[in-house]
This record gives sequence, C-alpha cells and structure tokens, in this order.
Amino acid sequence: MNKNEARKYSLDIRKNKDSITASATVVDALISSNILNSYQHIGIYYPIGKEINIMELVNKYPNKEFYLPVTNEELVFKKYKLGDELLKGPFNTHEPIGQIVDRDIIECFIIPCVAISKNNQRIGYGKGYYDRYLMNYNGLKIGVCYKESGELAVDCDSFDVVLDYKIVG
Repeated sequence: MNKNEARKYSLDIRKNKDSITASATVVDALISSNILNSYQHIGIYYPIGKEINIMELVNKYPNKEFYLPVTNEELVFKKYKLGDELLKGPFNTHEPIGQIVDRDIIECFIIPCVAISKNNQRIGYGKGYYDRYLMNYNGLKIGVCYKESGELAVDCDSFDVVLDYKIVG
C-alpha cells in the first residue's frame, strides 16, 4: 500500500481504539525495556487526538530532562518539566514556552507514528516535519503507534525516518 492508504487505514483503526490502555501498554513497555535508562535528554511529544500518550514518562523519570516539539515553519524542541505552562499550537498541540534547544543535546526521541512500515520507517500525517528535523540525526529514534499499524507493508520514500525501535500498544 502507499503512505496515504496506510494513513487512512491506521487513522480509521485509531478512531475505535482505547487510547488509555494502549498508552499504558507503551509506557510500561518503555519502562520495562530499560531502553531509556542510559539517556538523560529525551525528546517526547504531547499527544493530539487519540495518539498514544507517553506523557506519564515525565512522572516516571523525574531526574531526566524532557523536550517537547514546537511547530512553526519547521519543527523545533523546547525543554519541558512537569507543571510548565503549555500553549496551544497550530495542530491542537500543546507547546512549551522557552528557548529552542539544539537538536544534538537530545539523545533519544520518542516519536508519534500514524503507522510504521515493515522496514521500520515512520509514517506520520504527511507534512514531513519529523523527516526534516531528524535527517542525519545520530541519536536513538523510537516510534510508537497502535499495534495494528506497527508493521504495515508500505511503500516508503528514502527521506522517511528509519526508527531504531518501535513500541506498539
């Protein structure tokens, strides 16, 4: 299938999913895998709609630094800690206030995915923000999505982010 078909399929499935259970499954899997233990600076995201919600990680790892995306013409990340004020962004996102951080400070990104291909390439909403932001990024990239969308036979492009790991809920 092509990426547009994968998006439609995955977003249709997402409408009927229990995002609370799926989110808890993903957060538990991230914690039990110990994959985050060796990273101090972690890029996360604030969920929109029925995306998998990983914000509980901020509570679970109080000694780590977390960063949330801000979407303008391009994606950037700003530091976030529990209780910080968040502003409404252009895609109904919640975005932190503060200084933009250098991407290379962030050692690991946990990335929302609409779907993930069998080759571990991320399929997002189609705007290419993460593709551009993570181009030539050498840190760890973890994609999260619903299990039904976690290993689709999708024809991806060379610029689509290749994930190091995927966690499905």
